[in-house]
Amino acid sequence: MVRSMTGYGKSECTLDNAPCTIEARSVNGRYLELSVKLPKEYSEHEGKIREVVREHVLRGSVNLYIRREENAETTSLSVDLDTARQYLEAMKSIQSTLGVGGEVRIEHLTAFPSIFQRPLRSGERPDVWPVLRDAIAQALVAMNSMRDMEGRDLARDLTTRCETIASAMEIVEQRSKERIPAERERLRERVRQIIDESSIDESRLSLEIVLLSEKLDITEECVRLRSHIKHFQQYMSTEQQPGRKLNFLVQEMNREINTIGSKCNDAEIAMTVVTMKEELERIREQIQNVE
Repeated sequence: MVRSMTGYGKSECTLDNAPCTIEARSVNGRYLELSVKLPKEYSEHEGKIREVVREHVLRGSVNLYIRREENAETTSLSVDLDTARQYLEAMKSIQSTLGVGGEVRIEHLTAFPSIFQRPLRSGERPDVWPVLRDAIAQALVAMNSMRDMEGRDLARDLTTRCETIASAMEIVEQRSKERIPAERERLRERVRQIIDESSIDESRLSLEIVLLSEKLDITEECVRLRSHIKHFQQYMSTEQQPGRKLNFLVQEMNREINTIGSKCNDAEIAMTVVTMKEELERIREQIQNVE
């Protein structure tokens, strides 16, 4: 199935009695590239977070944001007055002993973070990982839902463009077959203009016509192009991660179309080949976003 590499998902949960938001964003990338931004107190879980992402995403550049809002319990502080008093007495002792002038001000004391304390929690701190893991999974599921929706749109567009190329190829095949008799007569006429018709070597002329027919024949290229289109459509519907295979097939399709264009020295065919190449270029651009 076709899945886009562009998507967005969001979920919410409660961690340490505070609201938490998880956002997952992804764009196209050659491999799975993951960036995780989370509160410092949850950094110990980063390895497990990456494993959860790998379970849901195969390819693309993914950014995962985990934000926790501060509440009264997490932001309120208390002052350890005994510790602050000890710092004050120590600083005054230094002044007295070393003869340092000036006054000890409040900003000097606040430079020591140990005099501030967060309120003690009642009991042991609960394990946040089960809740965090489920919330991350929910955000990734939502992101993949968007990726799947966009992937279905991509698949429809790619299928339509492949059908356009196939239809144009049928026109080129038919026009190419019609050109062989005309080229045969054109070659015969050129020979007549050069030499007397009675002295024409029919066997040599027939050989030249055969060689000309081989140069103009695009049967092999059309067979291969038709096969590439068939496999392209199969991969879109059956492969879990078709992006790389589709990219390879586009390269092969481009090769066949270029060969067809070089063999068919005809204005009408040339215009049809241009249409095929334009559609193929649009396909190439689209599959850059296919996982």
